[in-house]
Amino acid sequence: MEILILFNIAKELKKGKPSDLDCEQEIGIIVPLVSEILRGKGYQVSTLETTYDLWEDLKLYKKRTDLVLNLAEGFGGTNANEPLVPAMLEALEIPFTGASSRNMHFTMDKEKTKLVLASHGVPVAPHQLVRSDKEVIRDDLRFPLIVKPVREEASVGVYADNVVSSQEDLDRKVRESLSLYSQPALVEKFITGREISVGIVGNVPSLHIFPPLEFLFIGAKSPLEKIRSYEYKWGGKKEQMVKAELPEILVNQLKRYTEIAFRETDCRDYARMDFRLDKNDNPYLLEVNYNPGIGPNTHGLNNTLTRMASFEGFGFEDFIESIVQSAARRYGLL
Repeated sequence: MEILILFNIAKELKKGKPSDLDCEQEIGIIVPLVSEILRGKGYQVSTLETTYDLWEDLKLYKKRTDLVLNLAEGFGGTNANEPLVPAMLEALEIPFTGASSRNMHFTMDKEKTKLVLASHGVPVAPHQLVRSDKEVIRDDLRFPLIVKPVREEASVGVYADNVVSSQEDLDRKVRESLSLYSQPALVEKFITGREISVGIVGNVPSLHIFPPLEFLFIGAKSPLEKIRSYEYKWGGKKEQMVKAELPEILVNQLKRYTEIAFRETDCRDYARMDFRLDKNDNPYLLEVNYNPGIGPNTHGLNNTLTRMASFEGFGFEDFIESIVQSAARRYGLL
């Protein structure tokens, strides 16, 4: 099978802070590793950066490519316009792994995702979408609250001080988020408790859900600091991730919500759902992560889905191939 790996290295900042480019750089480590793994498993592998010449480049590759492994998290060397990559692949009818353009556009919007999944019985935290710093927050949204740009990933725009406990801090963070990211801000009840993630590989009806993973926040000075802030994820320290010790009934509940979220948002091949548990272990869905990072937990990298797979004995090499094969089966290539 001929595989083309697409990737983007963000050098130009289109939105946010200059430090937001930090999370984009690990792809330079991952692409050579994944290429080597797939070649070792007998695949023919090429790589291509998603520059502004991508449309013309893909037309040249189309006849000699069976499947694209889409690792591009942006387009044109910027930190923006990620959905343009699957949109081009769809227009050219080139098979590819992971999220469709429709799935990306939808699940990037945290608020719309919450509204749809809540209608299917998945619990979400109380929240309000704020489009202007003049808007008044509803009385039922009581502190502590957390402020997030509504359409960003990888904790971009979610900093350690985004959990707020006063009106002054709330107003400041809303203004900052609106200004930096040019999109509405999501103001959400902060669920004080444990943070859990659940990964999934496959396609409906054949889905494999990994055991839940818990993020630890050793060194946090208060419960309000126990969040996967941008600094926590990309500040140079290794994330503290362990297999979650949870009652079986709660594990089954989380897996059921994960399957519903995967199905109802039209995810494909692999995804990851993030949850918070309150003090009574009631779960709340935070967001749906399409195309979550699939790098190793070596070479200074931290990858949640890869760690989950390791709980069941999946080595990194086999895990990567399972995603390729999942997409290939979906297209009838296997």
